[in-house]
Amino acid sequence: MKTHLTPKQQKVFNAIKEFQRVNNRMPSYKELSDELGYPSVNSIQQYIRVLEKKKYLNIEKDCGIKSISALEKKETDLVNVALLGGVACGTPLLAEENIEGYVSISKSLVKNKPESYFFLRAQGTSMNDAGIDDNDLLLIESQPRANPGEKVLALINDEATVKIFRPQADCIVLLPKSKDEKHKPIIVSKDFRIQGVVRNIVKIND
Repeated sequence: MKTHLTPKQQKVFNAIKEFQRVNNRMPSYKELSDELGYPSVNSIQQYIRVLEKKKYLNIEKDCGIKSISALEKKETDLVNVALLGGVACGTPLLAEENIEGYVSISKSLVKNKPESYFFLRAQGTSMNDAGIDDNDLLLIESQPRANPGEKVLALINDEATVKIFRPQADCIVLLPKSKDEKHKPIIVSKDFRIQGVVRNIVKIND
């Protein structure tokens, strides 16, 4: 049974729920501390530990996720989505089709079709201006096509990378979006296919 919250604990919990409602994802510790006006994440981390102990929150320790998942929802509202191998957001790496584990998320995030989605762990800095940082978990909808401007998981000569999809008349341009100027656009015309579209990002580093 969940125990009652103090007014300050309730304020933090309400902020978490409101952030999820507006952004369709859970906040990072930093986002939560900024929202509530705390100078550092230390106080927020203390509140999170209390809320977890009181059964209001679930910290997904098994998957190494520092983002937070509200347990107010009924268990039937959650679904397990497979966590596969890493994706390169810089120097492309092969996306290994092995399941590392599972991440529990709301059915609403996968349109009640969890078999059409999977998580991959981002690596590198080539998409940090698009909100994708090293070690983030990317929720990807498996599909062979994408709209211009969408963030896609692309396979180039059996190497996987996440970039912004920009089709041109005679080629495909995969754009990085990074503060680091070393990352350059990738131009492809063949031996290229889209594996999926990034639909959500679970922040890991706080």
